[in-house]
Amino acid sequence: MGKIKIGVNGFGRIGRSLTRINLNHKKYELVAINDIDSDINNLAYLLKYDSTYGKLRDTKIEVAGNSLLVDGQKICIFCESDIRKVPWNDLSVDIVIDSSGVFNNVIGAREVLGDSVKKVVITHSPKEGIDFTFLYGVNEEFYEKCKHHVVSSSICDVNAVAPFYKLIDAAFGIEIGEVTTLHPWLSYQNLIDGTIKSVSNPGHYWSDYALGRSSVGSMIPKETTLVKAMADVLPQVTDTLHASSFRTPTAIVSAAEGVFLLKRNTYINEIILVIEAYCRNYPSVLYTDDRSLVSIDYLGIENAAVIDTRWLNLNHGKLLKFVLWYDNEWGYSSRVYNIIEHIL
Repeated sequence: MGKIKIGVNGFGRIGRSLTRINLNHKKYELVAINDIDSDINNLAYLLKYDSTYGKLRDTKIEVAGNSLLVDGQKICIFCESDIRKVPWNDLSVDIVIDSSGVFNNVIGAREVLGDSVKKVVITHSPKEGIDFTFLYGVNEEFYEKCKHHVVSSSICDVNAVAPFYKLIDAAFGIEIGEVTTLHPWLSYQNLIDGTIKSVSNPGHYWSDYALGRSSVGSMIPKETTLVKAMADVLPQVTDTLHASSFRTPTAIVSAAEGVFLLKRNTYINEIILVIEAYCRNYPSVLYTDDRSLVSIDYLGIENAAVIDTRWLNLNHGKLLKFVLWYDNEWGYSSRVYNIIEHIL
């Protein structure tokens, strides 16, 4: 069998990260991209120049009719608002990655499956329309190839927190937990103070006036879907975990800090041994770091999260304090490729 052929539906932050990561590893053959923007030259420009990850200096990107040529490889470009209107099967695509964030594309994903397309991966956590939420290092053993065809990769926060939660809960038990995520600004936020009407999502209104404030001037507290999304892979968190979030005035790299009250007394050295064993088994998911670094130093990491052992602390043998770092775009997109390695 040759390289797995993939198609990307939605060429925003995640779609372009997926494309760049694949350019780095050259493991899969990207044959089609669909985006609602019909300006192919603009798509080529956004792939070439990125304010977060920099310029693709050693990659030749050209526009040829309705296609991109990336180092000579042809990628067909489509401009459809509906995932079902793209001829994925005619292009012999094996897996379609829906990174559009549009719920109608989740609903339409099942109709994309055909003689060629065997799986669709959804890069968020929809309420319905999927067969399985797949988190490598957390629940891959429950994936059923013959049954699960539309698969969710959940959200970046879950990919970061869930592996750490699982390994600690399995070893020591978690009575209750509290997590706060520190997440960079997103496109729905305002650059200057405005109303809570979303500019990027017409028709949507946020319930908290604070989310209309300037994204570049303040940290903005908000609710998070972390626990609800995490319950798709670890149902026990519904009763044990609470989470909140801050939007931070930074462009990239998130953090999660929190505490777990353990069910049994232990020692910090025992916890570190458990963490190190997990990291050896799942090196692409978690690793530890004790260097004096800041968030931007974790730009472009492919792991789901980094455990900052400088802040790993055990209070009275049961209250575990932790800090995790994760690139909410690049690290998350890398998890999609973890899924692809296991679902065909």
